Amino acid sequence: MEEFDAMNASLIAERLRRAVDLLDGRYTRLESEQSYRIQLMLQRIEGLEKSQADQEARLRAVADGVIRLNTQGSLAAVGQSMLSLILAAVAAWIGARR
Repeated sequence: MEEFDAMNASLIAERLRRAVDLLDGRYTRLESEQSYRIQLMLQRIEGLEKSQADQEARLRAVADGVIRLNTQGSLAAVGQSMLSLILAAVAAWIGARR
């Protein structure tokens, strides 16, 4: 009976070692998969950050262009008003001389 118990204990110990080895292998595999997924997500985040920075640069360039266009339009309107005033003053001066 003691031989049977010793054999049974040995068999249980071997099965437990095998189960621990299997669990350790699974744990190691899961760690490597998790590490790979983290690296992949970091690469995606870097790509998205770069894309966002490019988009922000494009938006700034468009906003600068709009500001320049508005400024040029305002300057053109001021120039036209000045020209109209000058022409009106010249016409008044010529009309006064007649």
